[in-house]
Amino acid sequence: MKRLLAWPKRLAIIAIGYIAAVLTSVLVPVLLIVLLEGIEGGGWSMVFEFDWLVSFPLAVLTVAVCALLIVGPAIFLAERLSLRKWFYFAVTGAITSTAFGVSSPRSAGGFIFNPGFLGFLATAGIAAGSVYWLLAGRNSGHLTRRDRQ
Repeated sequence: MKRLLAWPKRLAIIAIGYIAAVLTSVLVPVLLIVLLEGIEGGGWSMVFEFDWLVSFPLAVLTVAVCALLIVGPAIFLAERLSLRKWFYFAVTGAITSTAFGVSSPRSAGGFIFNPGFLGFLATAGIAAGSVYWLLAGRNSGHLTRRDRQ
């Protein structure tokens, strides 16, 4: 009976970790922009100008669906191979965030290489990967046979 309840519990933990990571990957860029705006311009107007009721839920939904294409196989691999290192999840988050940010259409001009922007995306991804690791990644593969031997 315990074994029967273990898998749904693990899937719930993975889902909670993923949603928390998605929220982190959306909030970190907003907070970094607000900090940069406040430090450079002396004003914190972006906090009040950001449409929290429409833009934020839409951004979370978009990132949650699109990032799952990259993160889904990475989470499956981590569960299957019992990968529990923070570095794996941080790199996966950085790759996912950078790939998602580069591939999303921003203008008709297309992607222009900007190391600052790529670093910005990687920072958000590392933060998201770290949050996932804290909530679910530290126990990856906990229910596999490889862990019981």
